[in-house]
Amino acid sequence: MARTTFSLTSLHSSLFVGSVESVALVALIVAISFSILDSCFAHVISVDELTMLLLVVVGVLIIRKSSTKAPTKKVLDLCQQTPFSDSSPRTPGSGRGSLASKVFCAANGGDLVAAETMMESFSARSEKPTAKCYAALISACSRAGDVAGAERWLEELVARTDLGQPTVVAFNMMLSACSKAGQISRAAAWLTRMREMGVEPDVMSFNAMIAACARAGETQQAEQWFATMCKAGVQPNLVSHSSVVNACARAGDASRAELWLEKAAASGMQPNAICYNSLIHACTKGGSVDRAMYWLDEMAARGVQPTVTSYSTIMDSLVKNADVTAVEKWLARMADAGIEADDVSYNMLLGAYCKTGDAESAKVLYEQMRSHGVTPTPMFFNMLINIHARKGDVKGAAEWLSEMRSCGVQPDQVTFNTSVKAFRRSSNVAGTEVILQELQAAGFTLSTTLYHSMITSCVRSHCIDKAELWLNQMAKNGMADAPSYCSVIAACANAGDLKKAGDWLERMEAAGLNGTAFAYNSSVQAFAKSGDADSAEKILQRGEVSGLDISSPTYNALISAWSKEGNADRAEYWLKKSVEGAKADVASFTAVIHACAKASDLPRAEALLEQMEQSGIPANVVTFNSVINACARCGEAARAEAWFEKMEQRDVTPGMLTFNSLINASSKGDNLDRAEHWMCEMRSRGLAPDVVSYGTVIHASMVQQQPGRAERLLEAMRRDQLAGPGKSSAFCYTSVVEAWARSGDFAAAGRWLSEMLEQRIHVSGASFRAVIEACMKQGKHAEAQKWKVVMKEQGLSVAGLFSTPRAKNGGKSPAHSARI
Repeated sequence: MARTTFSLTSLHSSLFVGSVESVALVALIVAISFSILDSCFAHVISVDELTMLLLVVVGVLIIRKSSTKAPTKKVLDLCQQTPFSDSSPRTPGSGRGSLASKVFCAANGGDLVAAETMMESFSARSEKPTAKCYAALISACSRAGDVAGAERWLEELVARTDLGQPTVVAFNMMLSACSKAGQISRAAAWLTRMREMGVEPDVMSFNAMIAACARAGETQQAEQWFATMCKAGVQPNLVSHSSVVNACARAGDASRAELWLEKAAASGMQPNAICYNSLIHACTKGGSVDRAMYWLDEMAARGVQPTVTSYSTIMDSLVKNADVTAVEKWLARMADAGIEADDVSYNMLLGAYCKTGDAESAKVLYEQMRSHGVTPTPMFFNMLINIHARKGDVKGAAEWLSEMRSCGVQPDQVTFNTSVKAFRRSSNVAGTEVILQELQAAGFTLSTTLYHSMITSCVRSHCIDKAELWLNQMAKNGMADAPSYCSVIAACANAGDLKKAGDWLERMEAAGLNGTAFAYNSSVQAFAKSGDADSAEKILQRGEVSGLDISSPTYNALISAWSKEGNADRAEYWLKKSVEGAKADVASFTAVIHACAKASDLPRAEALLEQMEQSGIPANVVTFNSVINACARCGEAARAEAWFEKMEQRDVTPGMLTFNSLINASSKGDNLDRAEHWMCEMRSRGLAPDVVSYGTVIHASMVQQQPGRAERLLEAMRRDQLAGPGKSSAFCYTSVVEAWARSGDFAAAGRWLSEMLEQRIHVSGASFRAVIEACMKQGKHAEAQKWKVVMKEQGLSVAGLFSTPRAKNGGKSPAHSARI
């Protein structure tokens, strides 16, 4: 029994370090076990001792596992694993369970906040932090990329002279933090400082410096630190060479990377897969895919097994070159080499299919991936969905979203955004609703973004009624926002449903939402286009009150609407408003000038054109045409020609309308020779007179009783093949007929009237009446009767014309009959 007790005591001291309660529990287990054995069995004491040893070990393990107060295995392991040595003597309170131990465990476990909080509490205790605490904190900051934090704790450690000088490991962790952040100069400063403190850098110190240069792609600096390391008598290792190779790779200097890899081999080191992968990356970055392929073969020939990264690097370069066939071949080659493709490899090939929009090949790749037991990532599914989303194929996108859920892959925000893209590009409302159901099934709630996307899809497919239903549902759920209202308002306005557009605009304003300028601009332009200038004006005024940026086209639409209504005053009022807002352009002024021209208000039109030029807005051909037209309406031929000269002085090329306005101005000024001059001027500039040109002068010739000129111009018009059944031609023929009839030449008038009938040109009742009256004036009653019959055959009313010529003894003269 004494032997057993001794052995158990030894076991407890070596295996179990616990609380008093735990020891008491083990003792109880031992006592009960011996009582059972003594009463039931006779056995050898050595067997008895061995059995009890096993029982105690099991008991201790159970107690450790079930104790809620004991540290977890992860924390204990972290406490036992230390990358640095502590040569300082153990101080009181530095054992297990002390504050220093807790700081150490928290820092090693990555809980920087807890570790730093506990470090601050040392000041209120008699216990002091150990060098291990500081080293653990520096290491934790380094792993977290917190350069400032690592620097702060190292500075504090340096200041603690009672803890001794920091070790090279502590400085190396500081250098590593700077290296990861790419802060070369900061790392160099710490390396200089450690030397000044008598701590000699080791291979890890210099490797950190080289790695910092590599991350920044500073090949020359990396090589300089490599040389400094050798000069300091520190033997470079494979990591040193790999880091320089990596620096060359990041800089895209493949030839230099090759040189350093061969230098490592010449130094008796066997470059590993990391070295070769860096070199392959350097080749692909430099655009030399063939060279990258050579080094992949070379690494295998030198006994280094290529990794999935080796192949993926080449595949990635081929994807960027859009060489899909080559990517497929390299994926097959990797499989033949016995290297299982990972999700990254498959993602690369899928990325190539995504660029080409090859949905069928993407589906085959997915099936191949699943057959090889590789679980697709959210990124993979997102690309599959994107192939269809880019085409607006909501049905295909919905199918992949469903497949994603069935595979247990949780959709992420990218999935959501990609699916919404399908909404916005599709006009398939039914398909959009299917994908919406899939998103809901995937756990996404009906957000404002989803509602707005649905409305956009409905608007694109011109399903305005459905868009209104979705907007009503949004409003019912208290989620309706200004963009959604504006989409529906613009859709209604563009569809010409002005009542609905106005109603939704009022609902939006009643909801206290500030609409977008787009909604107001669309509404104003729609109402203006319909000719409802008053409603357009009211909406624009509401937009201005809301502080919205009213666009130039919107102002112009309203100005044009008032101009078409002949309201030059309102048109000019909004022109002034647009000028004040720096939104006026040539169209703004031209619309008002045109309104003035229609009102024959020449002084106002001329004043506006001058104001326009003073504002720095150059007039165009339309503007000058409007002013010249105003001159023509007023019969001011001289002023029209003066504006024509200004037009040419400003290098504005006159057009057909310009010359027709000049012809009209001359014609109204009774200067038919000048009118014909402008027709000739047109021809000299490569512009052939049109029906309007001829019609203007022919009609003026009729008014001025020059039938010969009118006939000559009509003959010229026919030679130009401009005469035909059109209304413009009918006007010209009618003018010639009436010109001859007025001159009393009923024969010439009748000849042109017959020509009109033969050419199937519309003849008005006025033309027939003019010829009949001419015949009657000349006493040609039979001729008049003939034209009356023809007129009746054309379906025209002959009411008011004579019935039969009266005899001389009837008391009425032929002239009297003619007057009738």
